[in-house]
Amino acid sequence: MRTYGDASNAPEYSSNSIGTPSWSGKHESEFTDQLQSELQNFIVCEAKLQGHNDSVQDRVGENDKFFDNNFLSGWPQLLWDECYQLGISEQQNPQEMPDYDELWPPMPI
Repeated sequence: MRTYGDASNAPEYSSNSIGTPSWSGKHESEFTDQLQSELQNFIVCEAKLQGHNDSVQDRVGENDKFFDNNFLSGWPQLLWDECYQLGISEQQNPQEMPDYDELWPPMPI
């Protein structure tokens, strides 16, 4: 479950995998350095995942906004945009895995 945030408040977010983060729904005046760090970590993981999933499902752009552009001077939405686009790019342009022997060379007996 998630709701879009506004200029003063973080979005509300909850999922089965991580529960409700400590920053969810908080006013920007409540954001300590610790909460901002937690928010940043969340964005890096979740926005990339959303971008990847949206690309797989042919719905790019459906989840490209999560934060108001003015919330916390705009950095959360800028980071969301960057990570969302990275998820799309990585899904559409997968990197080839090196051969197994390159990763795990045979051991001499």
